[in-house]
Amino acid sequence: MNALTTWLGQNGHLCAVALLIALVVIHYLTQFVAPAMRLKRTLAQAIERLGTIKASAASQGVDLAQIDQDVMTEPRLAHLWSQYANGLHPHWGQGQTAAPASVQQSRVQALSETFFAAMKAKTGTAVVNLTNIEQQVLGDPRLASLWAEYSEALQGMPAVTPAEPARVKQWRSAALAETYFSEHALVDSPLQTDFYKHVPGILTGLGIIGTFSGLIMGLVHFDVSNPETTQTQLSLLVQTVGQAFWVSAAAITLAMLFTWIEKSLLTARYAQVEALQHLIDSLFEGSSGESYLERLVAAAEAQAAASHEMLREMRRTLSELSGK
Repeated sequence: MNALTTWLGQNGHLCAVALLIALVVIHYLTQFVAPAMRLKRTLAQAIERLGTIKASAASQGVDLAQIDQDVMTEPRLAHLWSQYANGLHPHWGQGQTAAPASVQQSRVQALSETFFAAMKAKTGTAVVNLTNIEQQVLGDPRLASLWAEYSEALQGMPAVTPAEPARVKQWRSAALAETYFSEHALVDSPLQTDFYKHVPGILTGLGIIGTFSGLIMGLVHFDVSNPETTQTQLSLLVQTVGQAFWVSAAAITLAMLFTWIEKSLLTARYAQVEALQHLIDSLFEGSSGESYLERLVAAAEAQAAASHEMLREMRRTLSELSGK
């Protein structure tokens, strides 16, 4: 016990440096290496499931809800996906079949406004009673003609089937996947790489501190006043310096090993993120400013056509009313 106490008293500085090195190693393994391995499994699972969805997308289309529920299960991935999905919109070609129905709907709206305006003028009230409307128009040929035309237009309206918003054959993305699923968002930020990349330098610094502390303590206890004990003192000095060098060598070796581990883990995670980005981009067609301009022009043309059709119907109806 006395020998251990004496040894600790002589080498307490080296024990303190070794303890600090051990704490740094434990912290590095638990706070960087372990999360990096968990991230590896998360990204590998997401890539595998996205590959399955891509294989079935050619025939079934891309289901955004399925990606959200089955692939983006990790909170960070789910957050990034919610931002990316806000920029997705159906392919413009899938919405062009609705133009004829818009013209027919405008015609029905014009006939409705004309008919109910005439009904309100006849009854002198602001509210039209719809329970016996057919009996009300029988005595007035003009209202009967409007009602017949309005009923015919309603019957000619095409049946509207509700579309399934999450199952569209083609989606277009407003930005590349790397804009949201970036290396910084998926790797650098959760793993705190800006901090842990300095751990090898910290270990090297601790090794240098151990070396110089061993030299200083050995020289402090080196007594040359007594020639008889000089040989013993010199032996203790060399032993203390040797122990200090062993601590320094261990720290530098760990620094080199941790540098290799860090670069290997980050390179592998960056490769997984790149694969994830390519998979997401392959599921959706990219869009540019010209495509948005094309959609705006087409929408404006459809709206103008519907307005002109409604005006023609109103003029024709008013001409018939004035003639009668």
